[in-house]
Amino acid sequence: MVNGWDVAAAVGTVASAAAAAVATGLVAWQARLARRANASAHAVVIDSAKARLDAEAPDLDVRALAPAWPPLSDAQDSASLPTRDTVWSFPGDERKTLVCTLAVELTNRGTRDVEVTIHGDVRPVDELADPAWQPGQPIEDFLMPGREPYRFHLQGTLTLRQWADNQDAQGQGRPLPHRIAGAVIATDRRDEGITDRWELVMTGCPIERVPGAADQWRLTTDSAVPQWKILTVEPVARERTYWISRRRGLEYPSVEDMLN
Repeated sequence: MVNGWDVAAAVGTVASAAAAAVATGLVAWQARLARRANASAHAVVIDSAKARLDAEAPDLDVRALAPAWPPLSDAQDSASLPTRDTVWSFPGDERKTLVCTLAVELTNRGTRDVEVTIHGDVRPVDELADPAWQPGQPIEDFLMPGREPYRFHLQGTLTLRQWADNQDAQGQGRPLPHRIAGAVIATDRRDEGITDRWELVMTGCPIERVPGAADQWRLTTDSAVPQWKILTVEPVARERTYWISRRRGLEYPSVEDMLN
């Protein structure tokens, strides 16, 4: 026979354990609420600091213009232009090159000077104005005064084999494996300040197979689009870094990171 006192004691023990679990959960929940409230307060402070840095930041506009067409055969010879009648035979011509060029224009729309560095597959428009520059080097650390424009070229040299690989990938619905890329980096030079970055990417299929000919290639002649659209330029978007201290490498965290 079950003893009533034993049942009561067991029920009491279970009830006490349940109450303890509820109390523990409540404490944990309250702690999470407190942490989230604290994070929310910090997020407001961070948003305010970023808004202040935005208001004080330089106003640089980066604009990609139309790619040049036709591409060059030699980056050092602006007259080395293949024509629609030019035919290349593989594998003999695979190592010949085509140079594709995209003009990029920077405009400092504000009144503050902006320190700019440009790197990647880039080339100054006027190399005589920058005699220290050499092919493959970045265009480094120059100051753009307020209201002043600056133009450079995103320019890359790929072999005919690499351009043919792009054409084959496009036909198979795959991402194009070869591209021309660079970046513009601008800063206000302050310890607590900003760094802006724009990635520049151009790719495409400037050559195609000659219909009915084995291993022969020519410039792409797509009548459905303007010739300069044969080369594609990815949208240019700004990425901004907010510095608590540039010197110490400390960034302001994102609000999302604070609340997660």
